[in-house]
Amino acid sequence: MSSLLINLKEIYRAYFPNNFTVEEKEPENNTTSLGSPVREEYMGRSVFLPVKLKCGCDELYIPCATIRVTGQKTVIRTAISERKGTVKEQFSVGDYEFSVSGVLIAKGSMMPDREMLMLKRFYESTEPVELHNAVSDLFLDSSCQVCMTALEFPETQGKTVRHRPFSFTCESDFVNTLVLK
Repeated sequence: MSSLLINLKEIYRAYFPNNFTVEEKEPENNTTSLGSPVREEYMGRSVFLPVKLKCGCDELYIPCATIRVTGQKTVIRTAISERKGTVKEQFSVGDYEFSVSGVLIAKGSMMPDREMLMLKRFYESTEPVELHNAVSDLFLDSSCQVCMTALEFPETQGKTVRHRPFSFTCESDFVNTLVLK
């Protein structure tokens, strides 16, 4: 498989000789407009979009993770006689689902069992879990509460005991109080 090196500066210069400039270096903005960290230092390295989970007094920092957000609306579709298509009426916006995958890394030569047990406790907890990440903070309200719905530690091929891949899914938990009359 071959790779193709692309020089963006030369491409823009070819098509837009006087109108475009390409930044040589990415700007050093380390937070979103809401103040959530985009980059942080972890063990002397810059990490991108770290994830923090909190449940009760326990807090877990995950520097090596990716996060995906999906959402669905409930839409009522009404067919009209002798017309093409349907009339759509938005009924409600559903929960946002977050899929988080990454690698737990132990600080020594041990297995990251403490972190694995903490993820297990968060999953089994009946309390809401707080999810903090630059992407998830854009979709959650100020409480950042989610409900973990699935947890997976996939099999590994025995490369190292210090690293353990994981994935979990969770849903936004906007309604935390109901009033019964």
